[in-house]
Amino acid sequence: MREHRRTVEVFGGRVALRAAGRQAPLALAVAEALLRRMHAALTRFDPESELCRLNADPRPTVPASVLVRKLAAAVPYAGELSGGLVDATVDPFLEPAHDLPEDDPHPASPDPRRRWASVFSDTATVTRPPGVALDSGGLAKGLAADLIADHLREVPSFAIECLGDVRAGGAHRTLRVASPWDDGALAELALDDGAAATSGVTRRGRHIVDPGTGLPAHTGVVQATALAPTALEAEVRAKAALLAGPGDAPGHLPHGGVLVLASGEIICL
Repeated sequence: MREHRRTVEVFGGRVALRAAGRQAPLALAVAEALLRRMHAALTRFDPESELCRLNADPRPTVPASVLVRKLAAAVPYAGELSGGLVDATVDPFLEPAHDLPEDDPHPASPDPRRRWASVFSDTATVTRPPGVALDSGGLAKGLAADLIADHLREVPSFAIECLGDVRAGGAHRTLRVASPWDDGALAELALDDGAAATSGVTRRGRHIVDPGTGLPAHTGVVQATALAPTALEAEVRAKAALLAGPGDAPGHLPHGGVLVLASGEIICL
């Protein structure tokens, strides 16, 4: 069955949408509109976005749209699932003007303040201590893929590729896990009806932050790919595995995945 395709520029990159069936063109048009609404609400790079206005609001409880409330609900979910390693109250990336020296690899640690646990959402508002800012980052990618998947459930098959997060359903697909160092593929994973996410530290000179120290994390894992039922869960598990270090990373990938260690070793789970 022919798949229709659409590419949308949001979240600082490209989201690729695929859907099969007679209703696919209309479904993809609606999906694009939803993605653009999510970007407008959740981007942290536009001071007029709803998320930025929430973060700047001095009130502990702020009225919020359903999209921002979903992001807020994902914050404690991610913290709990990862043991505090995925902390959306911490700026997740450092992008220095020059390379930072790498010390001996060691696992990252959670922020003992556990600010993620103080974030709540209900049917109309978001509550968090004043001064605690929420970062959309990877959580928004996972949420977007899952929300679009819910919308595309009526078509025979679909796939969403959202900046490293993939959500698919209705057809057998093979996911190629790209190398963190070049354009080659390290492994292939079956993806029928579920999700995958990849988190890494070597592309674009990016450094992921150790939430316990606020410094770049050098854990001995340079890339982690996680399989999971939802893209949000896969996103959290991939980043947690990356931050946990080689010894604990497999425990964050209960549904399977691939780890790339700084030594060059590749571990398929």
